[in-house]
Amino acid sequence: MAAKIIPFPIQNEQPLEEIDRYIRDYLAEIEADRDFIDYISNRMNYFIKNYANQYFEPTFDLVVPPNMSREQADALLLSIEMGVEHTAKQVQDMVGKIILERLQLEVELYEKQKNMKVPFIY
Repeated sequence: MAAKIIPFPIQNEQPLEEIDRYIRDYLAEIEADRDFIDYISNRMNYFIKNYANQYFEPTFDLVVPPNMSREQADALLLSIEMGVEHTAKQVQDMVGKIILERLQLEVELYEKQKNMKVPFIY
């Protein structure tokens, strides 16, 4: 039986502009200072673009026995597709949590630099 390629689910990613708007709205609720919002938003955009918005496609070398029935092959394929979708969701959830953690860290860093009168690192 010939191997079938299973495409990794495409992320339902939001455009960077939309994520930036969410970040800016969130930051505006915390503090109205324009420098604060711009500084953290720019750093978060850089982080998301370079580290959190990467696409990857796993590769499987799945050996399928030649005597596998069509029903068994279909069941195996369905099982793999469901597993890949579940894994993709877990990865997306994890990346979302990492982005939120980074956002909180950026806010703390900004506040410490501001209180210590240290120049901001761009």
